[in-house]
Amino acid sequence: MIRETVYEYWENPLPSLQERSFDFNLLCLDLINDIVGIRRAGKTYLMFQIIKYLTEKEKLNKKSTIYVNFENRKLYPLKSKYVNDLVELIYEERLLDKFEKIYLFLDEIQNLQNWEKYIRNIYDEFKGRIKIFLSGSNMKLLGREYVHLLSGRHITLVLYPLSFEEFLKFKGILPKRKNIILEKERAIIKKALNEYIQYGGFPEVVLSGLKEKILQQYFSDIISRDVVFKERIRKDIALLEELSIYLISNIANLTSFRRLTNLFNSRGMKITLPTLIHYHNLFEDAFLFFSTRIFSYKIKDQLQHPLKLYCVDTGLVNACGFKFSEDLGRLYENMVAVELKRRGKEIYYWKDKQQREVDFVVKERLKITQLIQVCLNLEDERMTKREIQALLEASKELNCNNLLIITQNEEGKEEIKGMQMIYKPLWKWLLTDTE
Repeated sequence: MIRETVYEYWENPLPSLQERSFDFNLLCLDLINDIVGIRRAGKTYLMFQIIKYLTEKEKLNKKSTIYVNFENRKLYPLKSKYVNDLVELIYEERLLDKFEKIYLFLDEIQNLQNWEKYIRNIYDEFKGRIKIFLSGSNMKLLGREYVHLLSGRHITLVLYPLSFEEFLKFKGILPKRKNIILEKERAIIKKALNEYIQYGGFPEVVLSGLKEKILQQYFSDIISRDVVFKERIRKDIALLEELSIYLISNIANLTSFRRLTNLFNSRGMKITLPTLIHYHNLFEDAFLFFSTRIFSYKIKDQLQHPLKLYCVDTGLVNACGFKFSEDLGRLYENMVAVELKRRGKEIYYWKDKQQREVDFVVKERLKITQLIQVCLNLEDERMTKREIQALLEASKELNCNNLLIITQNEEGKEEIKGMQMIYKPLWKWLLTDTE
């Protein structure tokens, strides 16, 4: 069946697609490319985009590329020997004689048992002749066995749902110039931001009219297929679903797992602290949630304080979580957190003994490079004063003078106590660099 699948791929045209941001310089690296991320974020179509680039821009013959999706029903039951079958096919078709390099795209590879050893063998045996791309919807693609076997042989790209810039491109309303945005364009962009916050950036959702229904189905599929099924969980399914709803309803809030364990036990849903932490980690492995720790130079402090939880897409939050009056501020904060992760930033939150808090501490190697506060309503003087005071205290403690307040509409600069505060609306920050 693997041969039939490859022949079908060669004979059929690639599906039409909207292009995502991708650094094609990665194609020059003699490394395995891992593409990981939440289900439905667009990993398959990114592979097709790379194939399109190779065949159209680089003018390569399509037969120098091989694409296999290991969620294809025709390949079930899956067999580990499929990888060897692909090598045999390459020899049978004399592809290594016909082409300078073969590009092998293996989608949802984690469904194949013992795939890590086969991939390492192919990489080592055909280094420089076969370029390998792998994708997966679970962090376990990058598990201990894989990292051990392929240390120094791979580079990983985490694919998130569409960035705001990609969202605007999908909608056909990206401004002509990044540095000069006209008043008319600004109004359109701000309206688009409201839709982006409400429904998120999953490509299919952006282009569909049934947004909320699709998002609810995505959420259900992630829980059932990427958590329950992959972990062979026979019990606690109701508790897992309850936990997922609780977490998605409490994004941008501090979360103590000990308190959460007590809460579930008080409601008659018996669970131990280690089990709850394990279930939370499963959600993170499926790329549904991620968390930040308090900033401290002491690992012990980081482990003792609550985590701050975020969801990978605000559309899922709105479609599947409980809504509260303060949602917009938390949705803004969640969006900033996702964008910082998308840009590859190492992030923490900051809090002192007086309970002053800064939303994001951005760290690069040993240096704190930026402090970010999300503050929608600057007209609330009491809240604004508290947010600014927290930034000033964190700035002194962490020796960082790059202070940013992300707002709903306000923009400008202000000097306070000898420190310069930069105010920037969310839409503009999403379309520019963080620095």
